[in-house]
Amino acid sequence: MNADEILNSNYEMKNDSFLYYLLHKRIFHKDGLRKLCESIYVLAEANVNITHTAQKINVVYGQILKCFLYHFDANDPYIITNMPENYNRMINQLEKCVEFYFNTRISG
Repeated sequence: MNADEILNSNYEMKNDSFLYYLLHKRIFHKDGLRKLCESIYVLAEANVNITHTAQKINVVYGQILKCFLYHFDANDPYIITNMPENYNRMINQLEKCVEFYFNTRISG
């Protein structure tokens, strides 16, 4: 899969995407997160339409963050069953990817 397909797969929450596993299976899929981060870096350096790509990245990033909020909310039944101990480092990597995308594509 290329970077655009990986982003679209997460945006549409298709099978085998990180967001699919996180939302529908409640599983933290490390390889899926790695692929998503790599695809965001690739898209940041590619000459693609920023409007649609930025919107998709924003939606995917927001959904991932919501899952973490729900996981840590004692009043919410949503639980990620295999939350890795180093989840904080992984989420920081995702944040860096998203930040890199916007810093690269939107120059002041």
